[in-house]
Amino acid sequence: MSGTLASPGAAPETPQNPAIGTAKRRKFGCLGSVSFVIVLALALLLLLNPWSLHMGGRWTPALTWHGVGKLHSSTGATYGLFVELYPYLEQSRRGAHGSRKNLQGTAKICTPQGEVHAMTVDGYLSAWLNADKKPVTLYLRSLKDAQPKLRADLYGSWQGEELVLDDKGSMAMSFALDGNAKGYLIGTNAPTEATTGRLHYATASGLASVCGEKAKSSF
Repeated sequence: MSGTLASPGAAPETPQNPAIGTAKRRKFGCLGSVSFVIVLALALLLLLNPWSLHMGGRWTPALTWHGVGKLHSSTGATYGLFVELYPYLEQSRRGAHGSRKNLQGTAKICTPQGEVHAMTVDGYLSAWLNADKKPVTLYLRSLKDAQPKLRADLYGSWQGEELVLDDKGSMAMSFALDGNAKGYLIGTNAPTEATTGRLHYATASGLASVCGEKAKSSF
């Protein structure tokens, strides 16, 4: 009799299902494709924005800079501000006011009354290898469903480890003389008001230190 008999008590061999092997190969193939796309996108991001590796006088391998500080208005109002910034890949995209956009991020601004308002950030940094002392423009806007609607345009540059900012009067369009958030183009504003400030490297939790006790519950 031809053929080999299985030994008594031996477990029968389980035939290999070709479909399982194909599915595994497809799974790992998809993961490999996704990884390749991520690496390619990161390489393109760094190629177009090499400054993103060194912002605010420090090494930023996560391509992100975040800072906290105070903004002082000529009316006497003082605001706390947190900003987180990172490069935006789609260089052809236009941001607020139709301007070029290579920065994006988030922000939180607290009023003298202790209210904290979350905002989005679009912006443009005119730099190549080094961000220090290069012009940066930040457009802060309220979240989609937030009330009141607020806007603030901030201009400045990193001066070493600090981000120095000037609103050129834009915050008066959304905030009252005492710093209360009145809403964009609602009520009166001071036409000659100017607000300036400096941010230092810190996380969002650092905003509580510049906003006071009233704002701590908002974090």
